[in-house]
Amino acid sequence: MNRTSRLLAVATALTLGVALSACSGKANTARPSSTGDVKTDIGVSGNRISLGVLTDLTGQFAPLATELTGAEKLYWEERNAAGGVCDGRYQVDLDVRDHGYNVQNAVTLYASMKTKNLVFEQILGSPMNAALSADIQKDGIVTLPASWAPVLLKNPLMTIVGATTDIEVVNLLDHLLEQKQLADGDPIGHIYFEGELGESGLIGSKKVAAAHNLKLVEAKIKPTDTDMTAHVTAMKAQGVKAIVMSTSSGPLASAAAVAATQGMQVPLLGNTQTFAPGTLKTPGGAYLKSHFLGAQPVSPFDQPASKAILDKYLKKFPGTNPTLQISYGWARADVMRQLLERACASRDLTRQGLVNARQSLTKVDTNGLAPVLDYSAAGVPPTRESYIMKASDAPGGLVLAKGPYRGVDAT
Repeated sequence: MNRTSRLLAVATALTLGVALSACSGKANTARPSSTGDVKTDIGVSGNRISLGVLTDLTGQFAPLATELTGAEKLYWEERNAAGGVCDGRYQVDLDVRDHGYNVQNAVTLYASMKTKNLVFEQILGSPMNAALSADIQKDGIVTLPASWAPVLLKNPLMTIVGATTDIEVVNLLDHLLEQKQLADGDPIGHIYFEGELGESGLIGSKKVAAAHNLKLVEAKIKPTDTDMTAHVTAMKAQGVKAIVMSTSSGPLASAAAVAATQGMQVPLLGNTQTFAPGTLKTPGGAYLKSHFLGAQPVSPFDQPASKAILDKYLKKFPGTNPTLQISYGWARADVMRQLLERACASRDLTRQGLVNARQSLTKVDTNGLAPVLDYSAAGVPPTRESYIMKASDAPGGLVLAKGPYRGVDAT
């Protein structure tokens, strides 16, 4: 089965029907009911809990999103087989919809999904989360965004799994400073996408540059830009000691190839979304293996916790070329499970009950997949730790260099 067929098969398997819970026309004004001694409203019907997943199964991030969503689905299949949640009282269903990485599609789908689902286990994409944030807060729906943009922290219902994008960059640069690969006063480059995804990373570079008197050389690019020759050449001329990439994997591959051709020997640093295993098979692959460092919210597959999840996923979906979205999806589902369990313990599985439960989560442990997460304080990341990784010919293309790691400037 080729890659396209596998993606379509997984996408089809993920689209699950979900029963409507008793609710009025507005998502946030349903009448509470009671299932046994647990208060419920939207998204809970009988012994079923429905969680919304608004993702990208056909757009530009479809390969990653399919693995992410597939891991979330696999988690709940395993959990339901073991009895579900809340002492076996409830089974959990995923209501999966495809926005195709189109903001208007996401807005339209959200409007229909919010009347059917208790919370959103996934909304993928920085533009989609930004467009929906006000409605999510108005509707009182706890949401796990598949995004790490720091602006999402302004919404107390956005439940980010991992450090925000700016903190990832801080940790990468602090790690280089700690390892004496950078020194105070050095010049560094930062190539970043215009818009929230890239400019969030630039916040981190500016913070470390200010703290250590680094000269920051910036290059803003469009998501359609693929040739980094001019930018890397200009940065070489200014003597940069490292280049941060807040882009997708295409510009990273180009930057690595240019750096190798020009004889540069500087680290290339990347956010979560910057690296893809396929970059190791490009002309810049050898350079990446010796010079790339990336920050990720979950441990790589050479660590026991992630290796165990990878084995389960490959048994379900053989032939997959894995990325760390698999471990990330599993970790996210486990955060959601702990949220549901906390709400059940308070006997309040309503929308407001989930809001209250989220605020009480001070130590969310995913058994080594992600750093311990704390959601009790509004407006701050749940963790300031990242896994620092090196590129390697290994499953997922990455192995652990250090972590969970928190740099001195990650305050």
